[in-house]
Amino acid sequence: MISWKKYKDLEPFVRLRYEGRELLGKEILFTEKRDGSNISLWLDEKNKVHISSHNLEIADESLTNAMKSTPEYPKIVELLKREKQDYNNDFIAYGELLLKGKTPTRIELPKKKAHWILFDMWVVFDERYLDYSRLYQYAYQYKIPIVKVLGTESPTSLEELQQMKEKYLKWCKAHKREGVVGKNYPEQIFFKEKIDLPKIKRIPRDKLPKSTLPPMPEEKILRALQHAYDELNDEDKWRNPKYAMPIVAKHISTEATEHYYEPPRNFYGIYLNTPIEKIKHD
Repeated sequence: MISWKKYKDLEPFVRLRYEGRELLGKEILFTEKRDGSNISLWLDEKNKVHISSHNLEIADESLTNAMKSTPEYPKIVELLKREKQDYNNDFIAYGELLLKGKTPTRIELPKKKAHWILFDMWVVFDERYLDYSRLYQYAYQYKIPIVKVLGTESPTSLEELQQMKEKYLKWCKAHKREGVVGKNYPEQIFFKEKIDLPKIKRIPRDKLPKSTLPPMPEEKILRALQHAYDELNDEDKWRNPKYAMPIVAKHISTEATEHYYEPPRNFYGIYLNTPIEKIKHD
């Protein structure tokens, strides 16, 4: 069964899982980011055309009508239907809908009429985004506008990656574009950088001062032991450290984290020296 897939949420490279280190030594393709609304199109099993927005499977009526008014709408529908009929390919096509008049951030110049700019296609069978070269071939064949490639890079350090970002954002400012999107298609790592975000110098994690939390009060420790005993629910197992200690450690750590206390170090000593009667009946 074919279902809609929301386009991945993009963040600056410093917010990627490994803060950009996963991009080092890999080829990154940089494209312009247009200033509009994310609109995707796809076909269900009955060949019915669906129009979705960034967060909604069914785009609101105004966006749907605007998309249908673009010269690109019949072209992308033809592409989707022909690929499905002739090659059994199911795609979800993502593009930026530029509405007539001012753009959302007012960075780009006002538009005389609505247009849709292709920027990615999801291959349903392969469960991955189509690489840019193949995407460009489809756009060329069906005469659909596509986001412009600004360059390809392969950074060897985070400093180089930062310099690349600044170079392309400078281009975006000069050409009135919202920002730039970086993509590594082989590993499907995508990120975006925008020109209207402030430059904030972040403190590296290893340079952050270590905070000093207050020690965990005895009543919180006892509460954690009671939760641990309730989870185990067996007095014989409670008296066996093999069963009890992993659960005790989990509950003490959780209680400390939730209430911003420094957990005690001697979990085993606390476990041994707290009478079971106090845990069961307090």
